[in-house]
Amino acid sequence: MTATAAGSRAANENLYRSLRLDFAATYKNMTDASREFSAVLMNVTAEISPEERRARTSSAAQAYQDAHEKFTVAVRKLNDFMIAQIVSSRSSIHLVPPHR
Repeated sequence: MTATAAGSRAANENLYRSLRLDFAATYKNMTDASREFSAVLMNVTAEISPEERRARTSSAAQAYQDAHEKFTVAVRKLNDFMIAQIVSSRSSIHLVPPHR
């Protein structure tokens, strides 16, 4: 393996690791935001006004939406990377004709 190929492979591995970490972090943030939104919806105590309840619900919903959008971007980036790796490795695969 040439130095260039080894460097390229290391760069790909680092990028993959970074994309996986981003995926995991954004997934955790999204699930945490989902739990928080559910908790806000389930909290029906009479201690807060309807306006405050709407404000909390709206805030939790926005936090979930933002987290979901970031997760979707992370999924797309990881998918794009994986597809690019498959496509680029395709050129190095030598197809063997079937034996007859």
